[in-house]
Amino acid sequence: MYRKRLIILLLFIFSFNLYGQDTICVNQTLQHKIDSKHLDETRAYWVSLPLHYTDTLSYPVIYVFDAEWRFDLIRHISFDLGANKKIQNAIVVGIPHVEMENKRGQDLTFSQSRIEYDGEAVDSTWYNTSNSGSGMNFYHYLVEELIPDVNKNYSTNQHETLIGHSYGGYFGAYLLSLEHPFEVIHIYDPSIWYSNGEVVKRFNAIDYNQQTKIHLTYQPVPAFHKEKIEEFKKALEGNQYIELTSDLYKDDTHNSLFLDSFYKGIMKTNQK
Repeated sequence: MYRKRLIILLLFIFSFNLYGQDTICVNQTLQHKIDSKHLDETRAYWVSLPLHYTDTLSYPVIYVFDAEWRFDLIRHISFDLGANKKIQNAIVVGIPHVEMENKRGQDLTFSQSRIEYDGEAVDSTWYNTSNSGSGMNFYHYLVEELIPDVNKNYSTNQHETLIGHSYGGYFGAYLLSLEHPFEVIHIYDPSIWYSNGEVVKRFNAIDYNQQTKIHLTYQPVPAFHKEKIEEFKKALEGNQYIELTSDLYKDDTHNSLFLDSFYKGIMKTNQK
């Protein structure tokens, strides 16, 4: 009986590949590398394709920071939701940060903060060039090297979503003061406290006029962290070009809100 079922399954998979040209029927991870001139090193990125991917169609792309932690979670949820026609079928691109202790901080921050998430002042031993402040280099890598490489290798439609949590959320928020290609930005419990709310000051200093969907989530601890996020939220709400959805997770932690944030956010911003 087991062998019979296995043969039927194999015939089913074979028939999918036979009659569905360029079709991929399994949720696999494809790996690429870029020799980055902006980062002066080789960086990898990971790709997951939707069910029945074919280069005769074009697809939106979901870019995921902190791929070491988040890529597998997001690619599986996106694959399932797309296959069941709950969201648009999408290519998911995971962006790893090489080393999470220092490289991640360099990638995702644009300055060296002199304040901590609880509002406490800190000195240069906390944030310095070894662990922070190279965000502009990473920004150029993202928009000038990574995204063009994805578009070259896959059939994309230039509808791009960015998923950022914590420092990644701060980076996504900072992007609003720069030229960026994203129609959708998810910002989960972002480090808006960083450099005493520099993101908010930059956003308030510009005339933002790019249609953008933003899904913002956060939790209330510590109070300084929450206050800075709500200051940012108020600035977003006052902009006619931003379609904002947001959730306050009163009973969650900095990390535990991620799963629900993504599920609810992608259903709101990337529906079929």
